[in-house]
Amino acid sequence: MPGKGSTSAATPAILPHWHYARTGLESKAPSRAAIPKAGPGETSLEDQNRPVLTRLTIHNLATIESLTLELEGGFTVLTGETGAGKSILIEAIRFVLGEKSSPHHIRTGTRRTMVEAIFDMTSLPEVRRLLNEMEIPGDGELTLRRMLAENGRSRAVANDCAITQTRLETLGGFLVNIHGQQDHQMLLDPATHLEFLDAFGGLVPLRGEVAGAHGEYTGLLTRRKTLREQQAEGERRLDELTAMVSDLKAANLSPGEDGALQRELALLANSENLTRLLSEACEALDEGDAPILQRLGEVTRWIEEAAALDERLRPFTDQLGPMRFQLDDLHRSLRSHAAALEPDPNRLDAIHARLAELEKIKRVHGNDLSIALADLEAGERELAERESDDDALRNLDEEIGKVAGKLHDLSGNLSRQRHESGTRLNGFIISQLEALGMEKAVFEIRLEPLRNADGKTPSYAPTGMDSGEFMLSTNPGQDLRPLRRIASGGELSRTMLAMKSVLAKTDPTKTLIFDEVDAGISGKISQIVGQKLRELGETHQVLCVTHQPQIAALGTRHVLVSKATEKGQTYTRAETLEGPEKVKEVARLLSGIDITTHSLASAEEMLSQGENAGG
Repeated sequence: MPGKGSTSAATPAILPHWHYARTGLESKAPSRAAIPKAGPGETSLEDQNRPVLTRLTIHNLATIESLTLELEGGFTVLTGETGAGKSILIEAIRFVLGEKSSPHHIRTGTRRTMVEAIFDMTSLPEVRRLLNEMEIPGDGELTLRRMLAENGRSRAVANDCAITQTRLETLGGFLVNIHGQQDHQMLLDPATHLEFLDAFGGLVPLRGEVAGAHGEYTGLLTRRKTLREQQAEGERRLDELTAMVSDLKAANLSPGEDGALQRELALLANSENLTRLLSEACEALDEGDAPILQRLGEVTRWIEEAAALDERLRPFTDQLGPMRFQLDDLHRSLRSHAAALEPDPNRLDAIHARLAELEKIKRVHGNDLSIALADLEAGERELAERESDDDALRNLDEEIGKVAGKLHDLSGNLSRQRHESGTRLNGFIISQLEALGMEKAVFEIRLEPLRNADGKTPSYAPTGMDSGEFMLSTNPGQDLRPLRRIASGGELSRTMLAMKSVLAKTDPTKTLIFDEVDAGISGKISQIVGQKLRELGETHQVLCVTHQPQIAALGTRHVLVSKATEKGQTYTRAETLEGPEKVKEVARLLSGIDITTHSLASAEEMLSQGENAGG
């Protein structure tokens, strides 16, 4: 990838010129160098052959009344006459994964459509992570169920938990990729292209370091922006802040002071009544005619004299002593409290004046003394920060410079390795395209430096200093175009197959569906396409709708889709073919409606070769 036309980013002199973008393309000459063979897979044969989509159940969708299809791992082909309903099965999968649908698809005479898909999540860590983020339970198995009513409203559940259409579509992107003439899935989204390249080149750890440095850098920029905004407020804010802090400190506020003063004021207002009540209590205890303490002394003497005559009364005399002491303490306390209640005109005036001062402060600070105290604390803190703003900015600039250098170095290293990996990826995919009959095709992962708002480089994102997009030219003389703009459905499907073959280990989506991948190709190329699909079935669950006998003969499992009319109603069915029935269907694909002895023999030979290819 590096070479003529490439751009090497130099370290920027000053960091404020760095911006973040995700756009831009750069032309590079593709490489057709010798392509090394890919290494062996790292997953066990058991995991490779494990199906992801294990069951599909459909009720009342178009010509399907009720259908349950059990699915397996490997390479499954779906065949049937035109109009039999193969596309309806694909539409059902699209629908249950969140694609919009119309009530017109509901079977005539019924009121709603229901599709259910069950997935084995053993080999889908990303799906398990997403479910955890969505707070949907599930570890081993995921059941998606979606209903569409005749009024156009749909409802979906994941493991019996309600899920929105947006979340369902997000989840579906990690469950199934459908490759057809009008499909847009992960490989057609330019936002994912760098992810595929980084995974292919083993650059994910380095990309993580870049993202970490970028996050640290942007965090520092945010801090610096805040400090500068504070400084930009100028002296006006400083004067306001100083005056506020000065006034609040002079007020000498204390938490809950206004409430305490209100309670004291209430006591002073009732001091006369309180004094009267306490005086009466004191007089009853020890100051009036026949006070309680005097009578209690008499009772004590009487019981003591009685106890001298009857020892059983001695415990009562022991009780009376403490009672006298308690009543005596009570009398002294009440008298002291009553003496303190004598009204003080000066204190009353002071309370009124203080409350008026506090009310004035509260009106400025949210009618709450606690807010005024919080404002004082915040104001003092801000004044202290302002005193050190200049030093903080200088220190922050130094720190930003260090982190920026780190970000630049990591991003530059990532960019260099991306260009090297891109050259290898280009060669792999071009080799696959040639094998699939697209000998003149040119493929390129086009990398270009990110640009800031002024069009200058370098610029940085969590993904590094590059933008990237898959480009393809299928015919000589045609310019390279973004993959998403490929017009031919057959070319797009074969390109997807080539890319999937190369990127199989890095693709988190384990179920791949190819719809009409054989469009516009010859028998020889069909044989190669079938072999590629079968190879892909060793690491993925592959389903392919096909009309080509060469592809059908290579399937590890064969599903026939057919339709029949009973009592004026059309019904679509799906059945797994074995043995003679499988031979018969391949023969039909070879010769059409009239199956001959020759076509049966050819079909049997093709199936035998297919089984040997799988061995």
